[in-house]
Amino acid sequence: MPVLEKFTKQPADMQDYDIDYTEYLDQLQDTGEEAYVTVDSGIDLINYSLIGKTVKVWLSGGESGKTYKVTVTLKTVYGRTKQADIAIRVREI
Repeated sequence: MPVLEKFTKQPADMQDYDIDYTEYLDQLQDTGEEAYVTVDSGIDLINYSLIGKTVKVWLSGGESGKTYKVTVTLKTVYGRTKQADIAIRVREI
């Protein structure tokens, strides 16, 4: 799957990122039931939660100059699975 969006953060930042599944869910008349998040080694996954039709992902750390892939998997009440990838570039300013 192509990368949905790219973000930049500093190594000391703890930031949240929203992955919005509204268009996907509305098109299918389905509802998100649960979400799972995996991250590349080297960046810290602090927490994540499914809030309505959006998965909020909290990340910190990472090494300056590196880009990390974050994969968000949404499972729906009708048994569908939808993955989205985001890229987090870490850069010391």
